[in-house]
Amino acid sequence: RQAAATGQDPVLAAALAFMQTYVSDSPCFFAARDYVEATVAGSSQSEANIKAARSFAKQLRSLADQGKPTIDEACAASAQAFAASSETPSSPNAAAMQAFISKALETGSGFDPVCYRSAERFFESFEAGKPELESTFAAAREFLEGYRSSPTPASQSPCAAATKAYAAAVKDSPSAASEKALLAFVDEAVFTNDDGLDPVCGAAAEAYFSTYLTGAGEAVASEAAAVAYLEAVGASPDFDTE
Repeated sequence: RQAAATGQDPVLAAALAFMQTYVSDSPCFFAARDYVEATVAGSSQSEANIKAARSFAKQLRSLADQGKPTIDEACAASAQAFAASSETPSSPNAAAMQAFISKALETGSGFDPVCYRSAERFFESFEAGKPELESTFAAAREFLEGYRSSPTPASQSPCAAATKAYAAAVKDSPSAASEKALLAFVDEAVFTNDDGLDPVCGAAAEAYFSTYLTGAGEAVASEAAAVAYLEAVGASPDFDTE
């Protein structure tokens, strides 16, 4: 009633009032509450989505740190429905989110430390006003660095499943040919042997991301990746170039 009297959306105000008094440790609850709070405060849909996603990831980590189950099937179903209908950010990210949730339900673990750090890097970059592609590359570089030092078998990693889904969605989108090729390269680096990051492919991909993120441009980044690839092949005599 008070919200209607002041020209605000009474439904959102009522939902927020309920959420502020309700107690739950579900990641979905934390995400929904922060989404509504951001919307009521005047944030754009994109800003509210990012805040909700950060809350979701943060609560997953909190539950994992406490030794509590991180899988909430009702929450997962809700998140999948949201990803299927959301276009912000792009559909490749929505595909990645759905793949992550599906793999988390399959394996029984929704928290992957490497994936968490990668997601945080994306959120930080996107909230700083960087384009989605640049934010994605920042997250991909973080993922590769973490995955190299702490490899989870790709068939068991929700984050690896999300990476594969993202790369597949980009291949089907009107993205630049070089972007499609680079993400397919990352896909191959992670999934070749299902046991961690291929050192040659990983070196080339990391060189590309690191150079691109300096603002040097695609041509310079591609050259850096080529040099890193050749150097890594030279240092890995058993690498199969076929």
